Amino acid sequence: MAEAGLWMVWGVPARGRERQALAVLKESMHQYLADLQRDGKIERFDVAILKPQTTELGGFALIQGSQQQIDILRGDKDFQVWVNHVQMVADKFGVIDAWVDQGITEAIGLYEDAIRRLG
Repeated sequence: MAEAGLWMVWGVPARGRERQALAVLKESMHQYLADLQRDGKIERFDVAILKPQTTELGGFALIQGSQQQIDILRGDKDFQVWVNHVQMVADKFGVIDAWVDQGITEAIGLYEDAIRRLG
């Protein structure tokens, strides 16, 4: 079961790059992330496209796996190239480490330790 994840968030497409952004989104979801899962490099992924709203967020993906899988993925050259590719077509793109599933216990433990230190 997964314990770690990467939350990848993006904004609206960069002006003038809307077609490229759509192509990258389709390629990312149907090929790149699915290939990572098929090859056992991640356990799973979920993607959300946000409905039009007042913020500048366009959507997000949550990639999940073991801590080792996520650490390896972070350092993988193909992943880094892919992240750069997405950044070229979407504004406000970010990759944030996350605790998921079994990792939530660790996150809560760290939070409890921090509370104890405050007294």
